[in-house]
Amino acid sequence: MITLGEMSRGVYGAWRLARRDPAGLAFIDASERGFWHSFWAAALVAPAYFALGVLDGDYQGEALRPLLVQGIAYVIGWVAFPLAMVHISDGLGRGGAFFRYMTAYNWSAVVQMAVYLPMAVIAHLAPTGGLGVFTLAITLLLLFYQVYIAHIALAVPPLTAAGIVVFDMMLGGMVQMTAERLMK
Repeated sequence: MITLGEMSRGVYGAWRLARRDPAGLAFIDASERGFWHSFWAAALVAPAYFALGVLDGDYQGEALRPLLVQGIAYVIGWVAFPLAMVHISDGLGRGGAFFRYMTAYNWSAVVQMAVYLPMAVIAHLAPTGGLGVFTLAITLLLLFYQVYIAHIALAVPPLTAAGIVVFDMMLGGMVQMTAERLMK
């Protein structure tokens, strides 16, 4: 079982990485055990994920089906990318860095949601044109954060790291499009 201290260290390490401090990796357990424990980040992020669905109006009317579909999509989203990254990291000759990358990637979801959710709530409560630019800027910063994590944790060039992030976005987009289709 994971301890609160291990969770705190993982999130703290991810926060340090968000500040572009590569020493943040030292706070993240990059072992196989740490990899499995880092999926607790999904539990930390889940309430915010479903709150975003409420803001988007996904659960209006009959809420059970959309909630189930989004729940399944959430789980698939958390496991599809790591499954693909096993092969991608091996193909890049960085298989030995897989656990380091995935643990940092998983814990970074907590930091990203801590930034994204308040922005989404503000944009929902006070939709104005200026917030669109702010939302875009935050989204781009979060994408650069993801690229930085891949670059540092996998020790790959920034362009390769960007390709990994694009692949992650495409995979997540396919899962979300399928979920939206099933909710109709």
